[in-house]
Amino acid sequence: MPSTSMIEDRSEIERRRFEYLDHPADIQLHSWGSTMEEAFEACLVSMFGYMTDLAKVDEMYEFYWKASGDSLDGLLFQFLDEALNSFHAEPCFVAKRVEILRFDKKKFEIEFRGWGESFDTSKHETEADIKSPTYSNMQINEKPERCDIYVIVDI
Repeated sequence: MPSTSMIEDRSEIERRRFEYLDHPADIQLHSWGSTMEEAFEACLVSMFGYMTDLAKVDEMYEFYWKASGDSLDGLLFQFLDEALNSFHAEPCFVAKRVEILRFDKKKFEIEFRGWGESFDTSKHETEADIKSPTYSNMQINEKPERCDIYVIVDI
């Protein structure tokens, strides 16, 4: 399983805008950005990166998603869950890069796309199987200069 220790250089962690934090039974994704949109994008990439080595994922095609929630936490959960569903079902899509196209913080709606490819066992290794994001200790900490997100995912 990936861990922060696998990325020895702290500057590499800062460039990626995410890290994995230990949790007794699961794993906690910590992502950040200068905006909430950037932090959401990094969170989704970190989820895919925990499941497989993104260095082996090519940007072969785009995949589009929409999600909505009843709060920001609910939106974050649905955002991750929608993308995870496309990994667990055909086309088994893995996103190496993500872009938010529309983010409505008042209506809790989001449209986004990812660039990547279908998971191929002859090319990609399974690092870990993420079953679902969770609401447990979910945090979205937005400040004027930075947004941090913490999400525990069920593995």
